[in-house]
Amino acid sequence: MNIDAALDRILLDLLSDRIIARMGGRKQAKPRSALVLFAETDFGLGAALGQLQQLRDAGWAFETVIAPEVRPLLTDRLAGFGAVEAEGKVADFLDRHTTILVPALSVSLAAKVALGIADDLLSKILQRGLERGTRIIAARDGVCPNGRDRRARGLLPNAVFQATMSGHLQTLMGYGIELSWAARLAVAVEGETPASATPIAAPKLVTARTEGVFGLREARSLEATELHLGHAVIVTPAAAEELRARDIALVRE
Repeated sequence: MNIDAALDRILLDLLSDRIIARMGGRKQAKPRSALVLFAETDFGLGAALGQLQQLRDAGWAFETVIAPEVRPLLTDRLAGFGAVEAEGKVADFLDRHTTILVPALSVSLAAKVALGIADDLLSKILQRGLERGTRIIAARDGVCPNGRDRRARGLLPNAVFQATMSGHLQTLMGYGIELSWAARLAVAVEGETPASATPIAAPKLVTARTEGVFGLREARSLEATELHLGHAVIVTPAAAEELRARDIALVRE
């Protein structure tokens, strides 16, 4: 028997016992982890990367799956970020993570998932994640038909296309996917900051008509934080997206 090795083992055991005793017998928490899917779009990407950095600073660890089309945009931006590109099968990814983040959801990926199409790696991961009940959080900047980024680039599809895009977002929310703006991704993942941190002003309420149609023009001109409408009022998809983009709460009376 190697006496030196035995003594080393005894000392390590004693040291471990003392550390555990000082911690009250608690084990150190493992870092929270998420599988991050980068789809083929750059809408909101800069803001999303900043939010991911905040999560990483808060103790999150990431594995990434990157669409080939967006890889050139991310090679330099992910350098030194600490994220590891995932390897293995879809089942392996989902075994390792209980949270999936999509920092920049694309129109095509949203359509595929909404329609149950899984013909590439990202759509397969999301479909299998939905089947397993995995928590999925996606930034909708690239899909919201009337989002700020799309308007800034002059990408405003016609009413039918807008309704289709809005319909896909509604379907994704119905599936249980949590939709967020890229600039609020960290809040969506970890929840709102404590109420004591920043006082919140009382909402400014607006009560509109109890019948008819509430359209995009009215949504754009609205100056309020909360809109009350009667149940009979029809809200167009574009108007609904505008209200969400401006964080205006819609309350049915």
